[in-house]
Amino acid sequence: MICGVFFLQASDLGVAHEKLMKIRYMPEKPTLKVLLTKDREAIHVEVQGAHNIYDPLTGTKLDSAFVGSSYYMYPTTDGVRWGQEFPGTYQILIVPDEPASNGVTVNGTTYGGVVAFYQIRDKLAAVNWVSLEEFTTCMLSGIFLPQEGDQREALASYAVLIRSKAYERMIFPANKFWDLHGEVCGYKGRSALRLDEPFVQALLGSKRVVMTPDEESEGPTKQAQADMLETMPFDQVLLFAQDGRSARHIIQHFYPKAEFQLISPQGA
Repeated sequence: MICGVFFLQASDLGVAHEKLMKIRYMPEKPTLKVLLTKDREAIHVEVQGAHNIYDPLTGTKLDSAFVGSSYYMYPTTDGVRWGQEFPGTYQILIVPDEPASNGVTVNGTTYGGVVAFYQIRDKLAAVNWVSLEEFTTCMLSGIFLPQEGDQREALASYAVLIRSKAYERMIFPANKFWDLHGEVCGYKGRSALRLDEPFVQALLGSKRVVMTPDEESEGPTKQAQADMLETMPFDQVLLFAQDGRSARHIIQHFYPKAEFQLISPQGA
C-alpha cells in the first residue's frame, strides 16, 4: 500500500455556520461539498427515520422529526417549503440522526452525510456535504467492478487518485457553495455501494492518503472532473497490480513526481 506519508490539514470551505460543525451526526472531516442538482423548480426529498433541519447560514435548528419524511421541496416567495413553510429561510440543511444507515434521498438517489438545499430566485439547488472517504467509496463502487484479491492494489491506487483530485477541489474551490459537480464527475451516492472484502480492505489500506495538492491547479473545470480516472488507464493499472506492484508504485508510474500526504482526521 502507501507508506512514508505525513499529515496535511485543510479547512472546511463553504457556506456553513461554525455552530453546525459541533452538532451530532455531521459527516466526518474533511467534508466535501458535491453539487447534486440545480435550477430545479421542485426536488423530491426523503429521509428514512429521525432527522433535524437547520439553517446552514445561521446554524439555527429549524425543526426536528422523530419519523421519516417524504415531500417535494418547492421555492416560494417566503422561503423554502418542504412539508411545511420555513418563512424567511431560503436555505435548509437536512441532517439524519443515523446518517450511516439512513442518508438523504434526493430525486430517488440516496446520499450519505447531509444535504443542503438553496433557493436561488425561483429555483432550487442541492449540495451533498459528505466525508471525503465516503465520496471515494461511492465513486469506486460505481466504476470499479472486479473483486479478485490480486486487484486490491489497483483499487487502492484508484482510491488515492479519486481522493486526491477531490481533495484538491476542496482546497481550490470554484465557489463557496460547492467543490465538485456530481453529475459531471459521475457521483451517484450510495446507489451501488460495495461491501466485498477486497474492496473494503483496499480502501482501509489507503484511507486518508492523497497526493500532494497542486498549487497551480486551474480549478474544477468540467473536463477535469469528468476525467478523474483517465490519467490511469484501467488495463495498465490492472496489469501492474497482477504483476505485484504496490499502489504507490502504480501511481508513480503515471505521476513520476507524486508525493503522498496523510490528511488529518480532524480536517480543520
